[in-house]
Order: sequence, then C-alpha cells, then structure tokens
Amino acid sequence: MKYTKTNPTITYVDFYKLASPVKHFKSLTGKEYDVISVKNDIMTFVRKATGEIWSMDLKGVHQAYLELTDFKTANFKTYVPRTHSPALGLLLYLGLLIKNR
Repeated sequence: MKYTKTNPTITYVDFYKLASPVKHFKSLTGKEYDVISVKNDIMTFVRKATGEIWSMDLKGVHQAYLELTDFKTANFKTYVPRTHSPALGLLLYLGLLIKNR
C-alpha cells in the first residue's frame, strides 16, 4: 500500500506533542493497543488481544517518518525493533500518513 506524508518536515517536538496524548490506536492490521504511558520518548502500550506490553521509541518512529518513502512495516525494522506494525499504525492514527487511492 502506498501512503502520502501529510507533514513531511514535522519536527520531533511537534510530533511528540501529537503522539503523547494518544490513549489508544490500531495497527495496520487492526490490532488494538491501549497506551499505558509516554515517558522519556518511550511510548508503552498493551496489545488488547494478548495483554502483552510493548515499548516503542517515539524518536525512532519520527525518524522513520522523515526518512522512509515506502511505508511497509518491514521498513521500520531499523528504526523501531519489534514494533513495526504499531509504529505504522500510530502514524496513520495521527494523520501523518494517508492511504493513496
């Protein structure tokens, strides 16, 4: 799937202001996550279906957003280990990526 960036030069400060109040979001595949906390650039969340707790580096998500042109979940691997799908889901939830038609 192809996506368009809605704010391709967003600063980390502005990205953090968007991401830090998020309480829940979904991955690209529809997995639901509830955010537990955002502290020191780390978003901690629980996958509702499994109860598993994950941590994701928001600086990595932001860097991926700035640098990637192809937003396949596998392309997030070098930016956010193990949280590729939630990273993409968060960007979609924040409206920073929109699906091309």
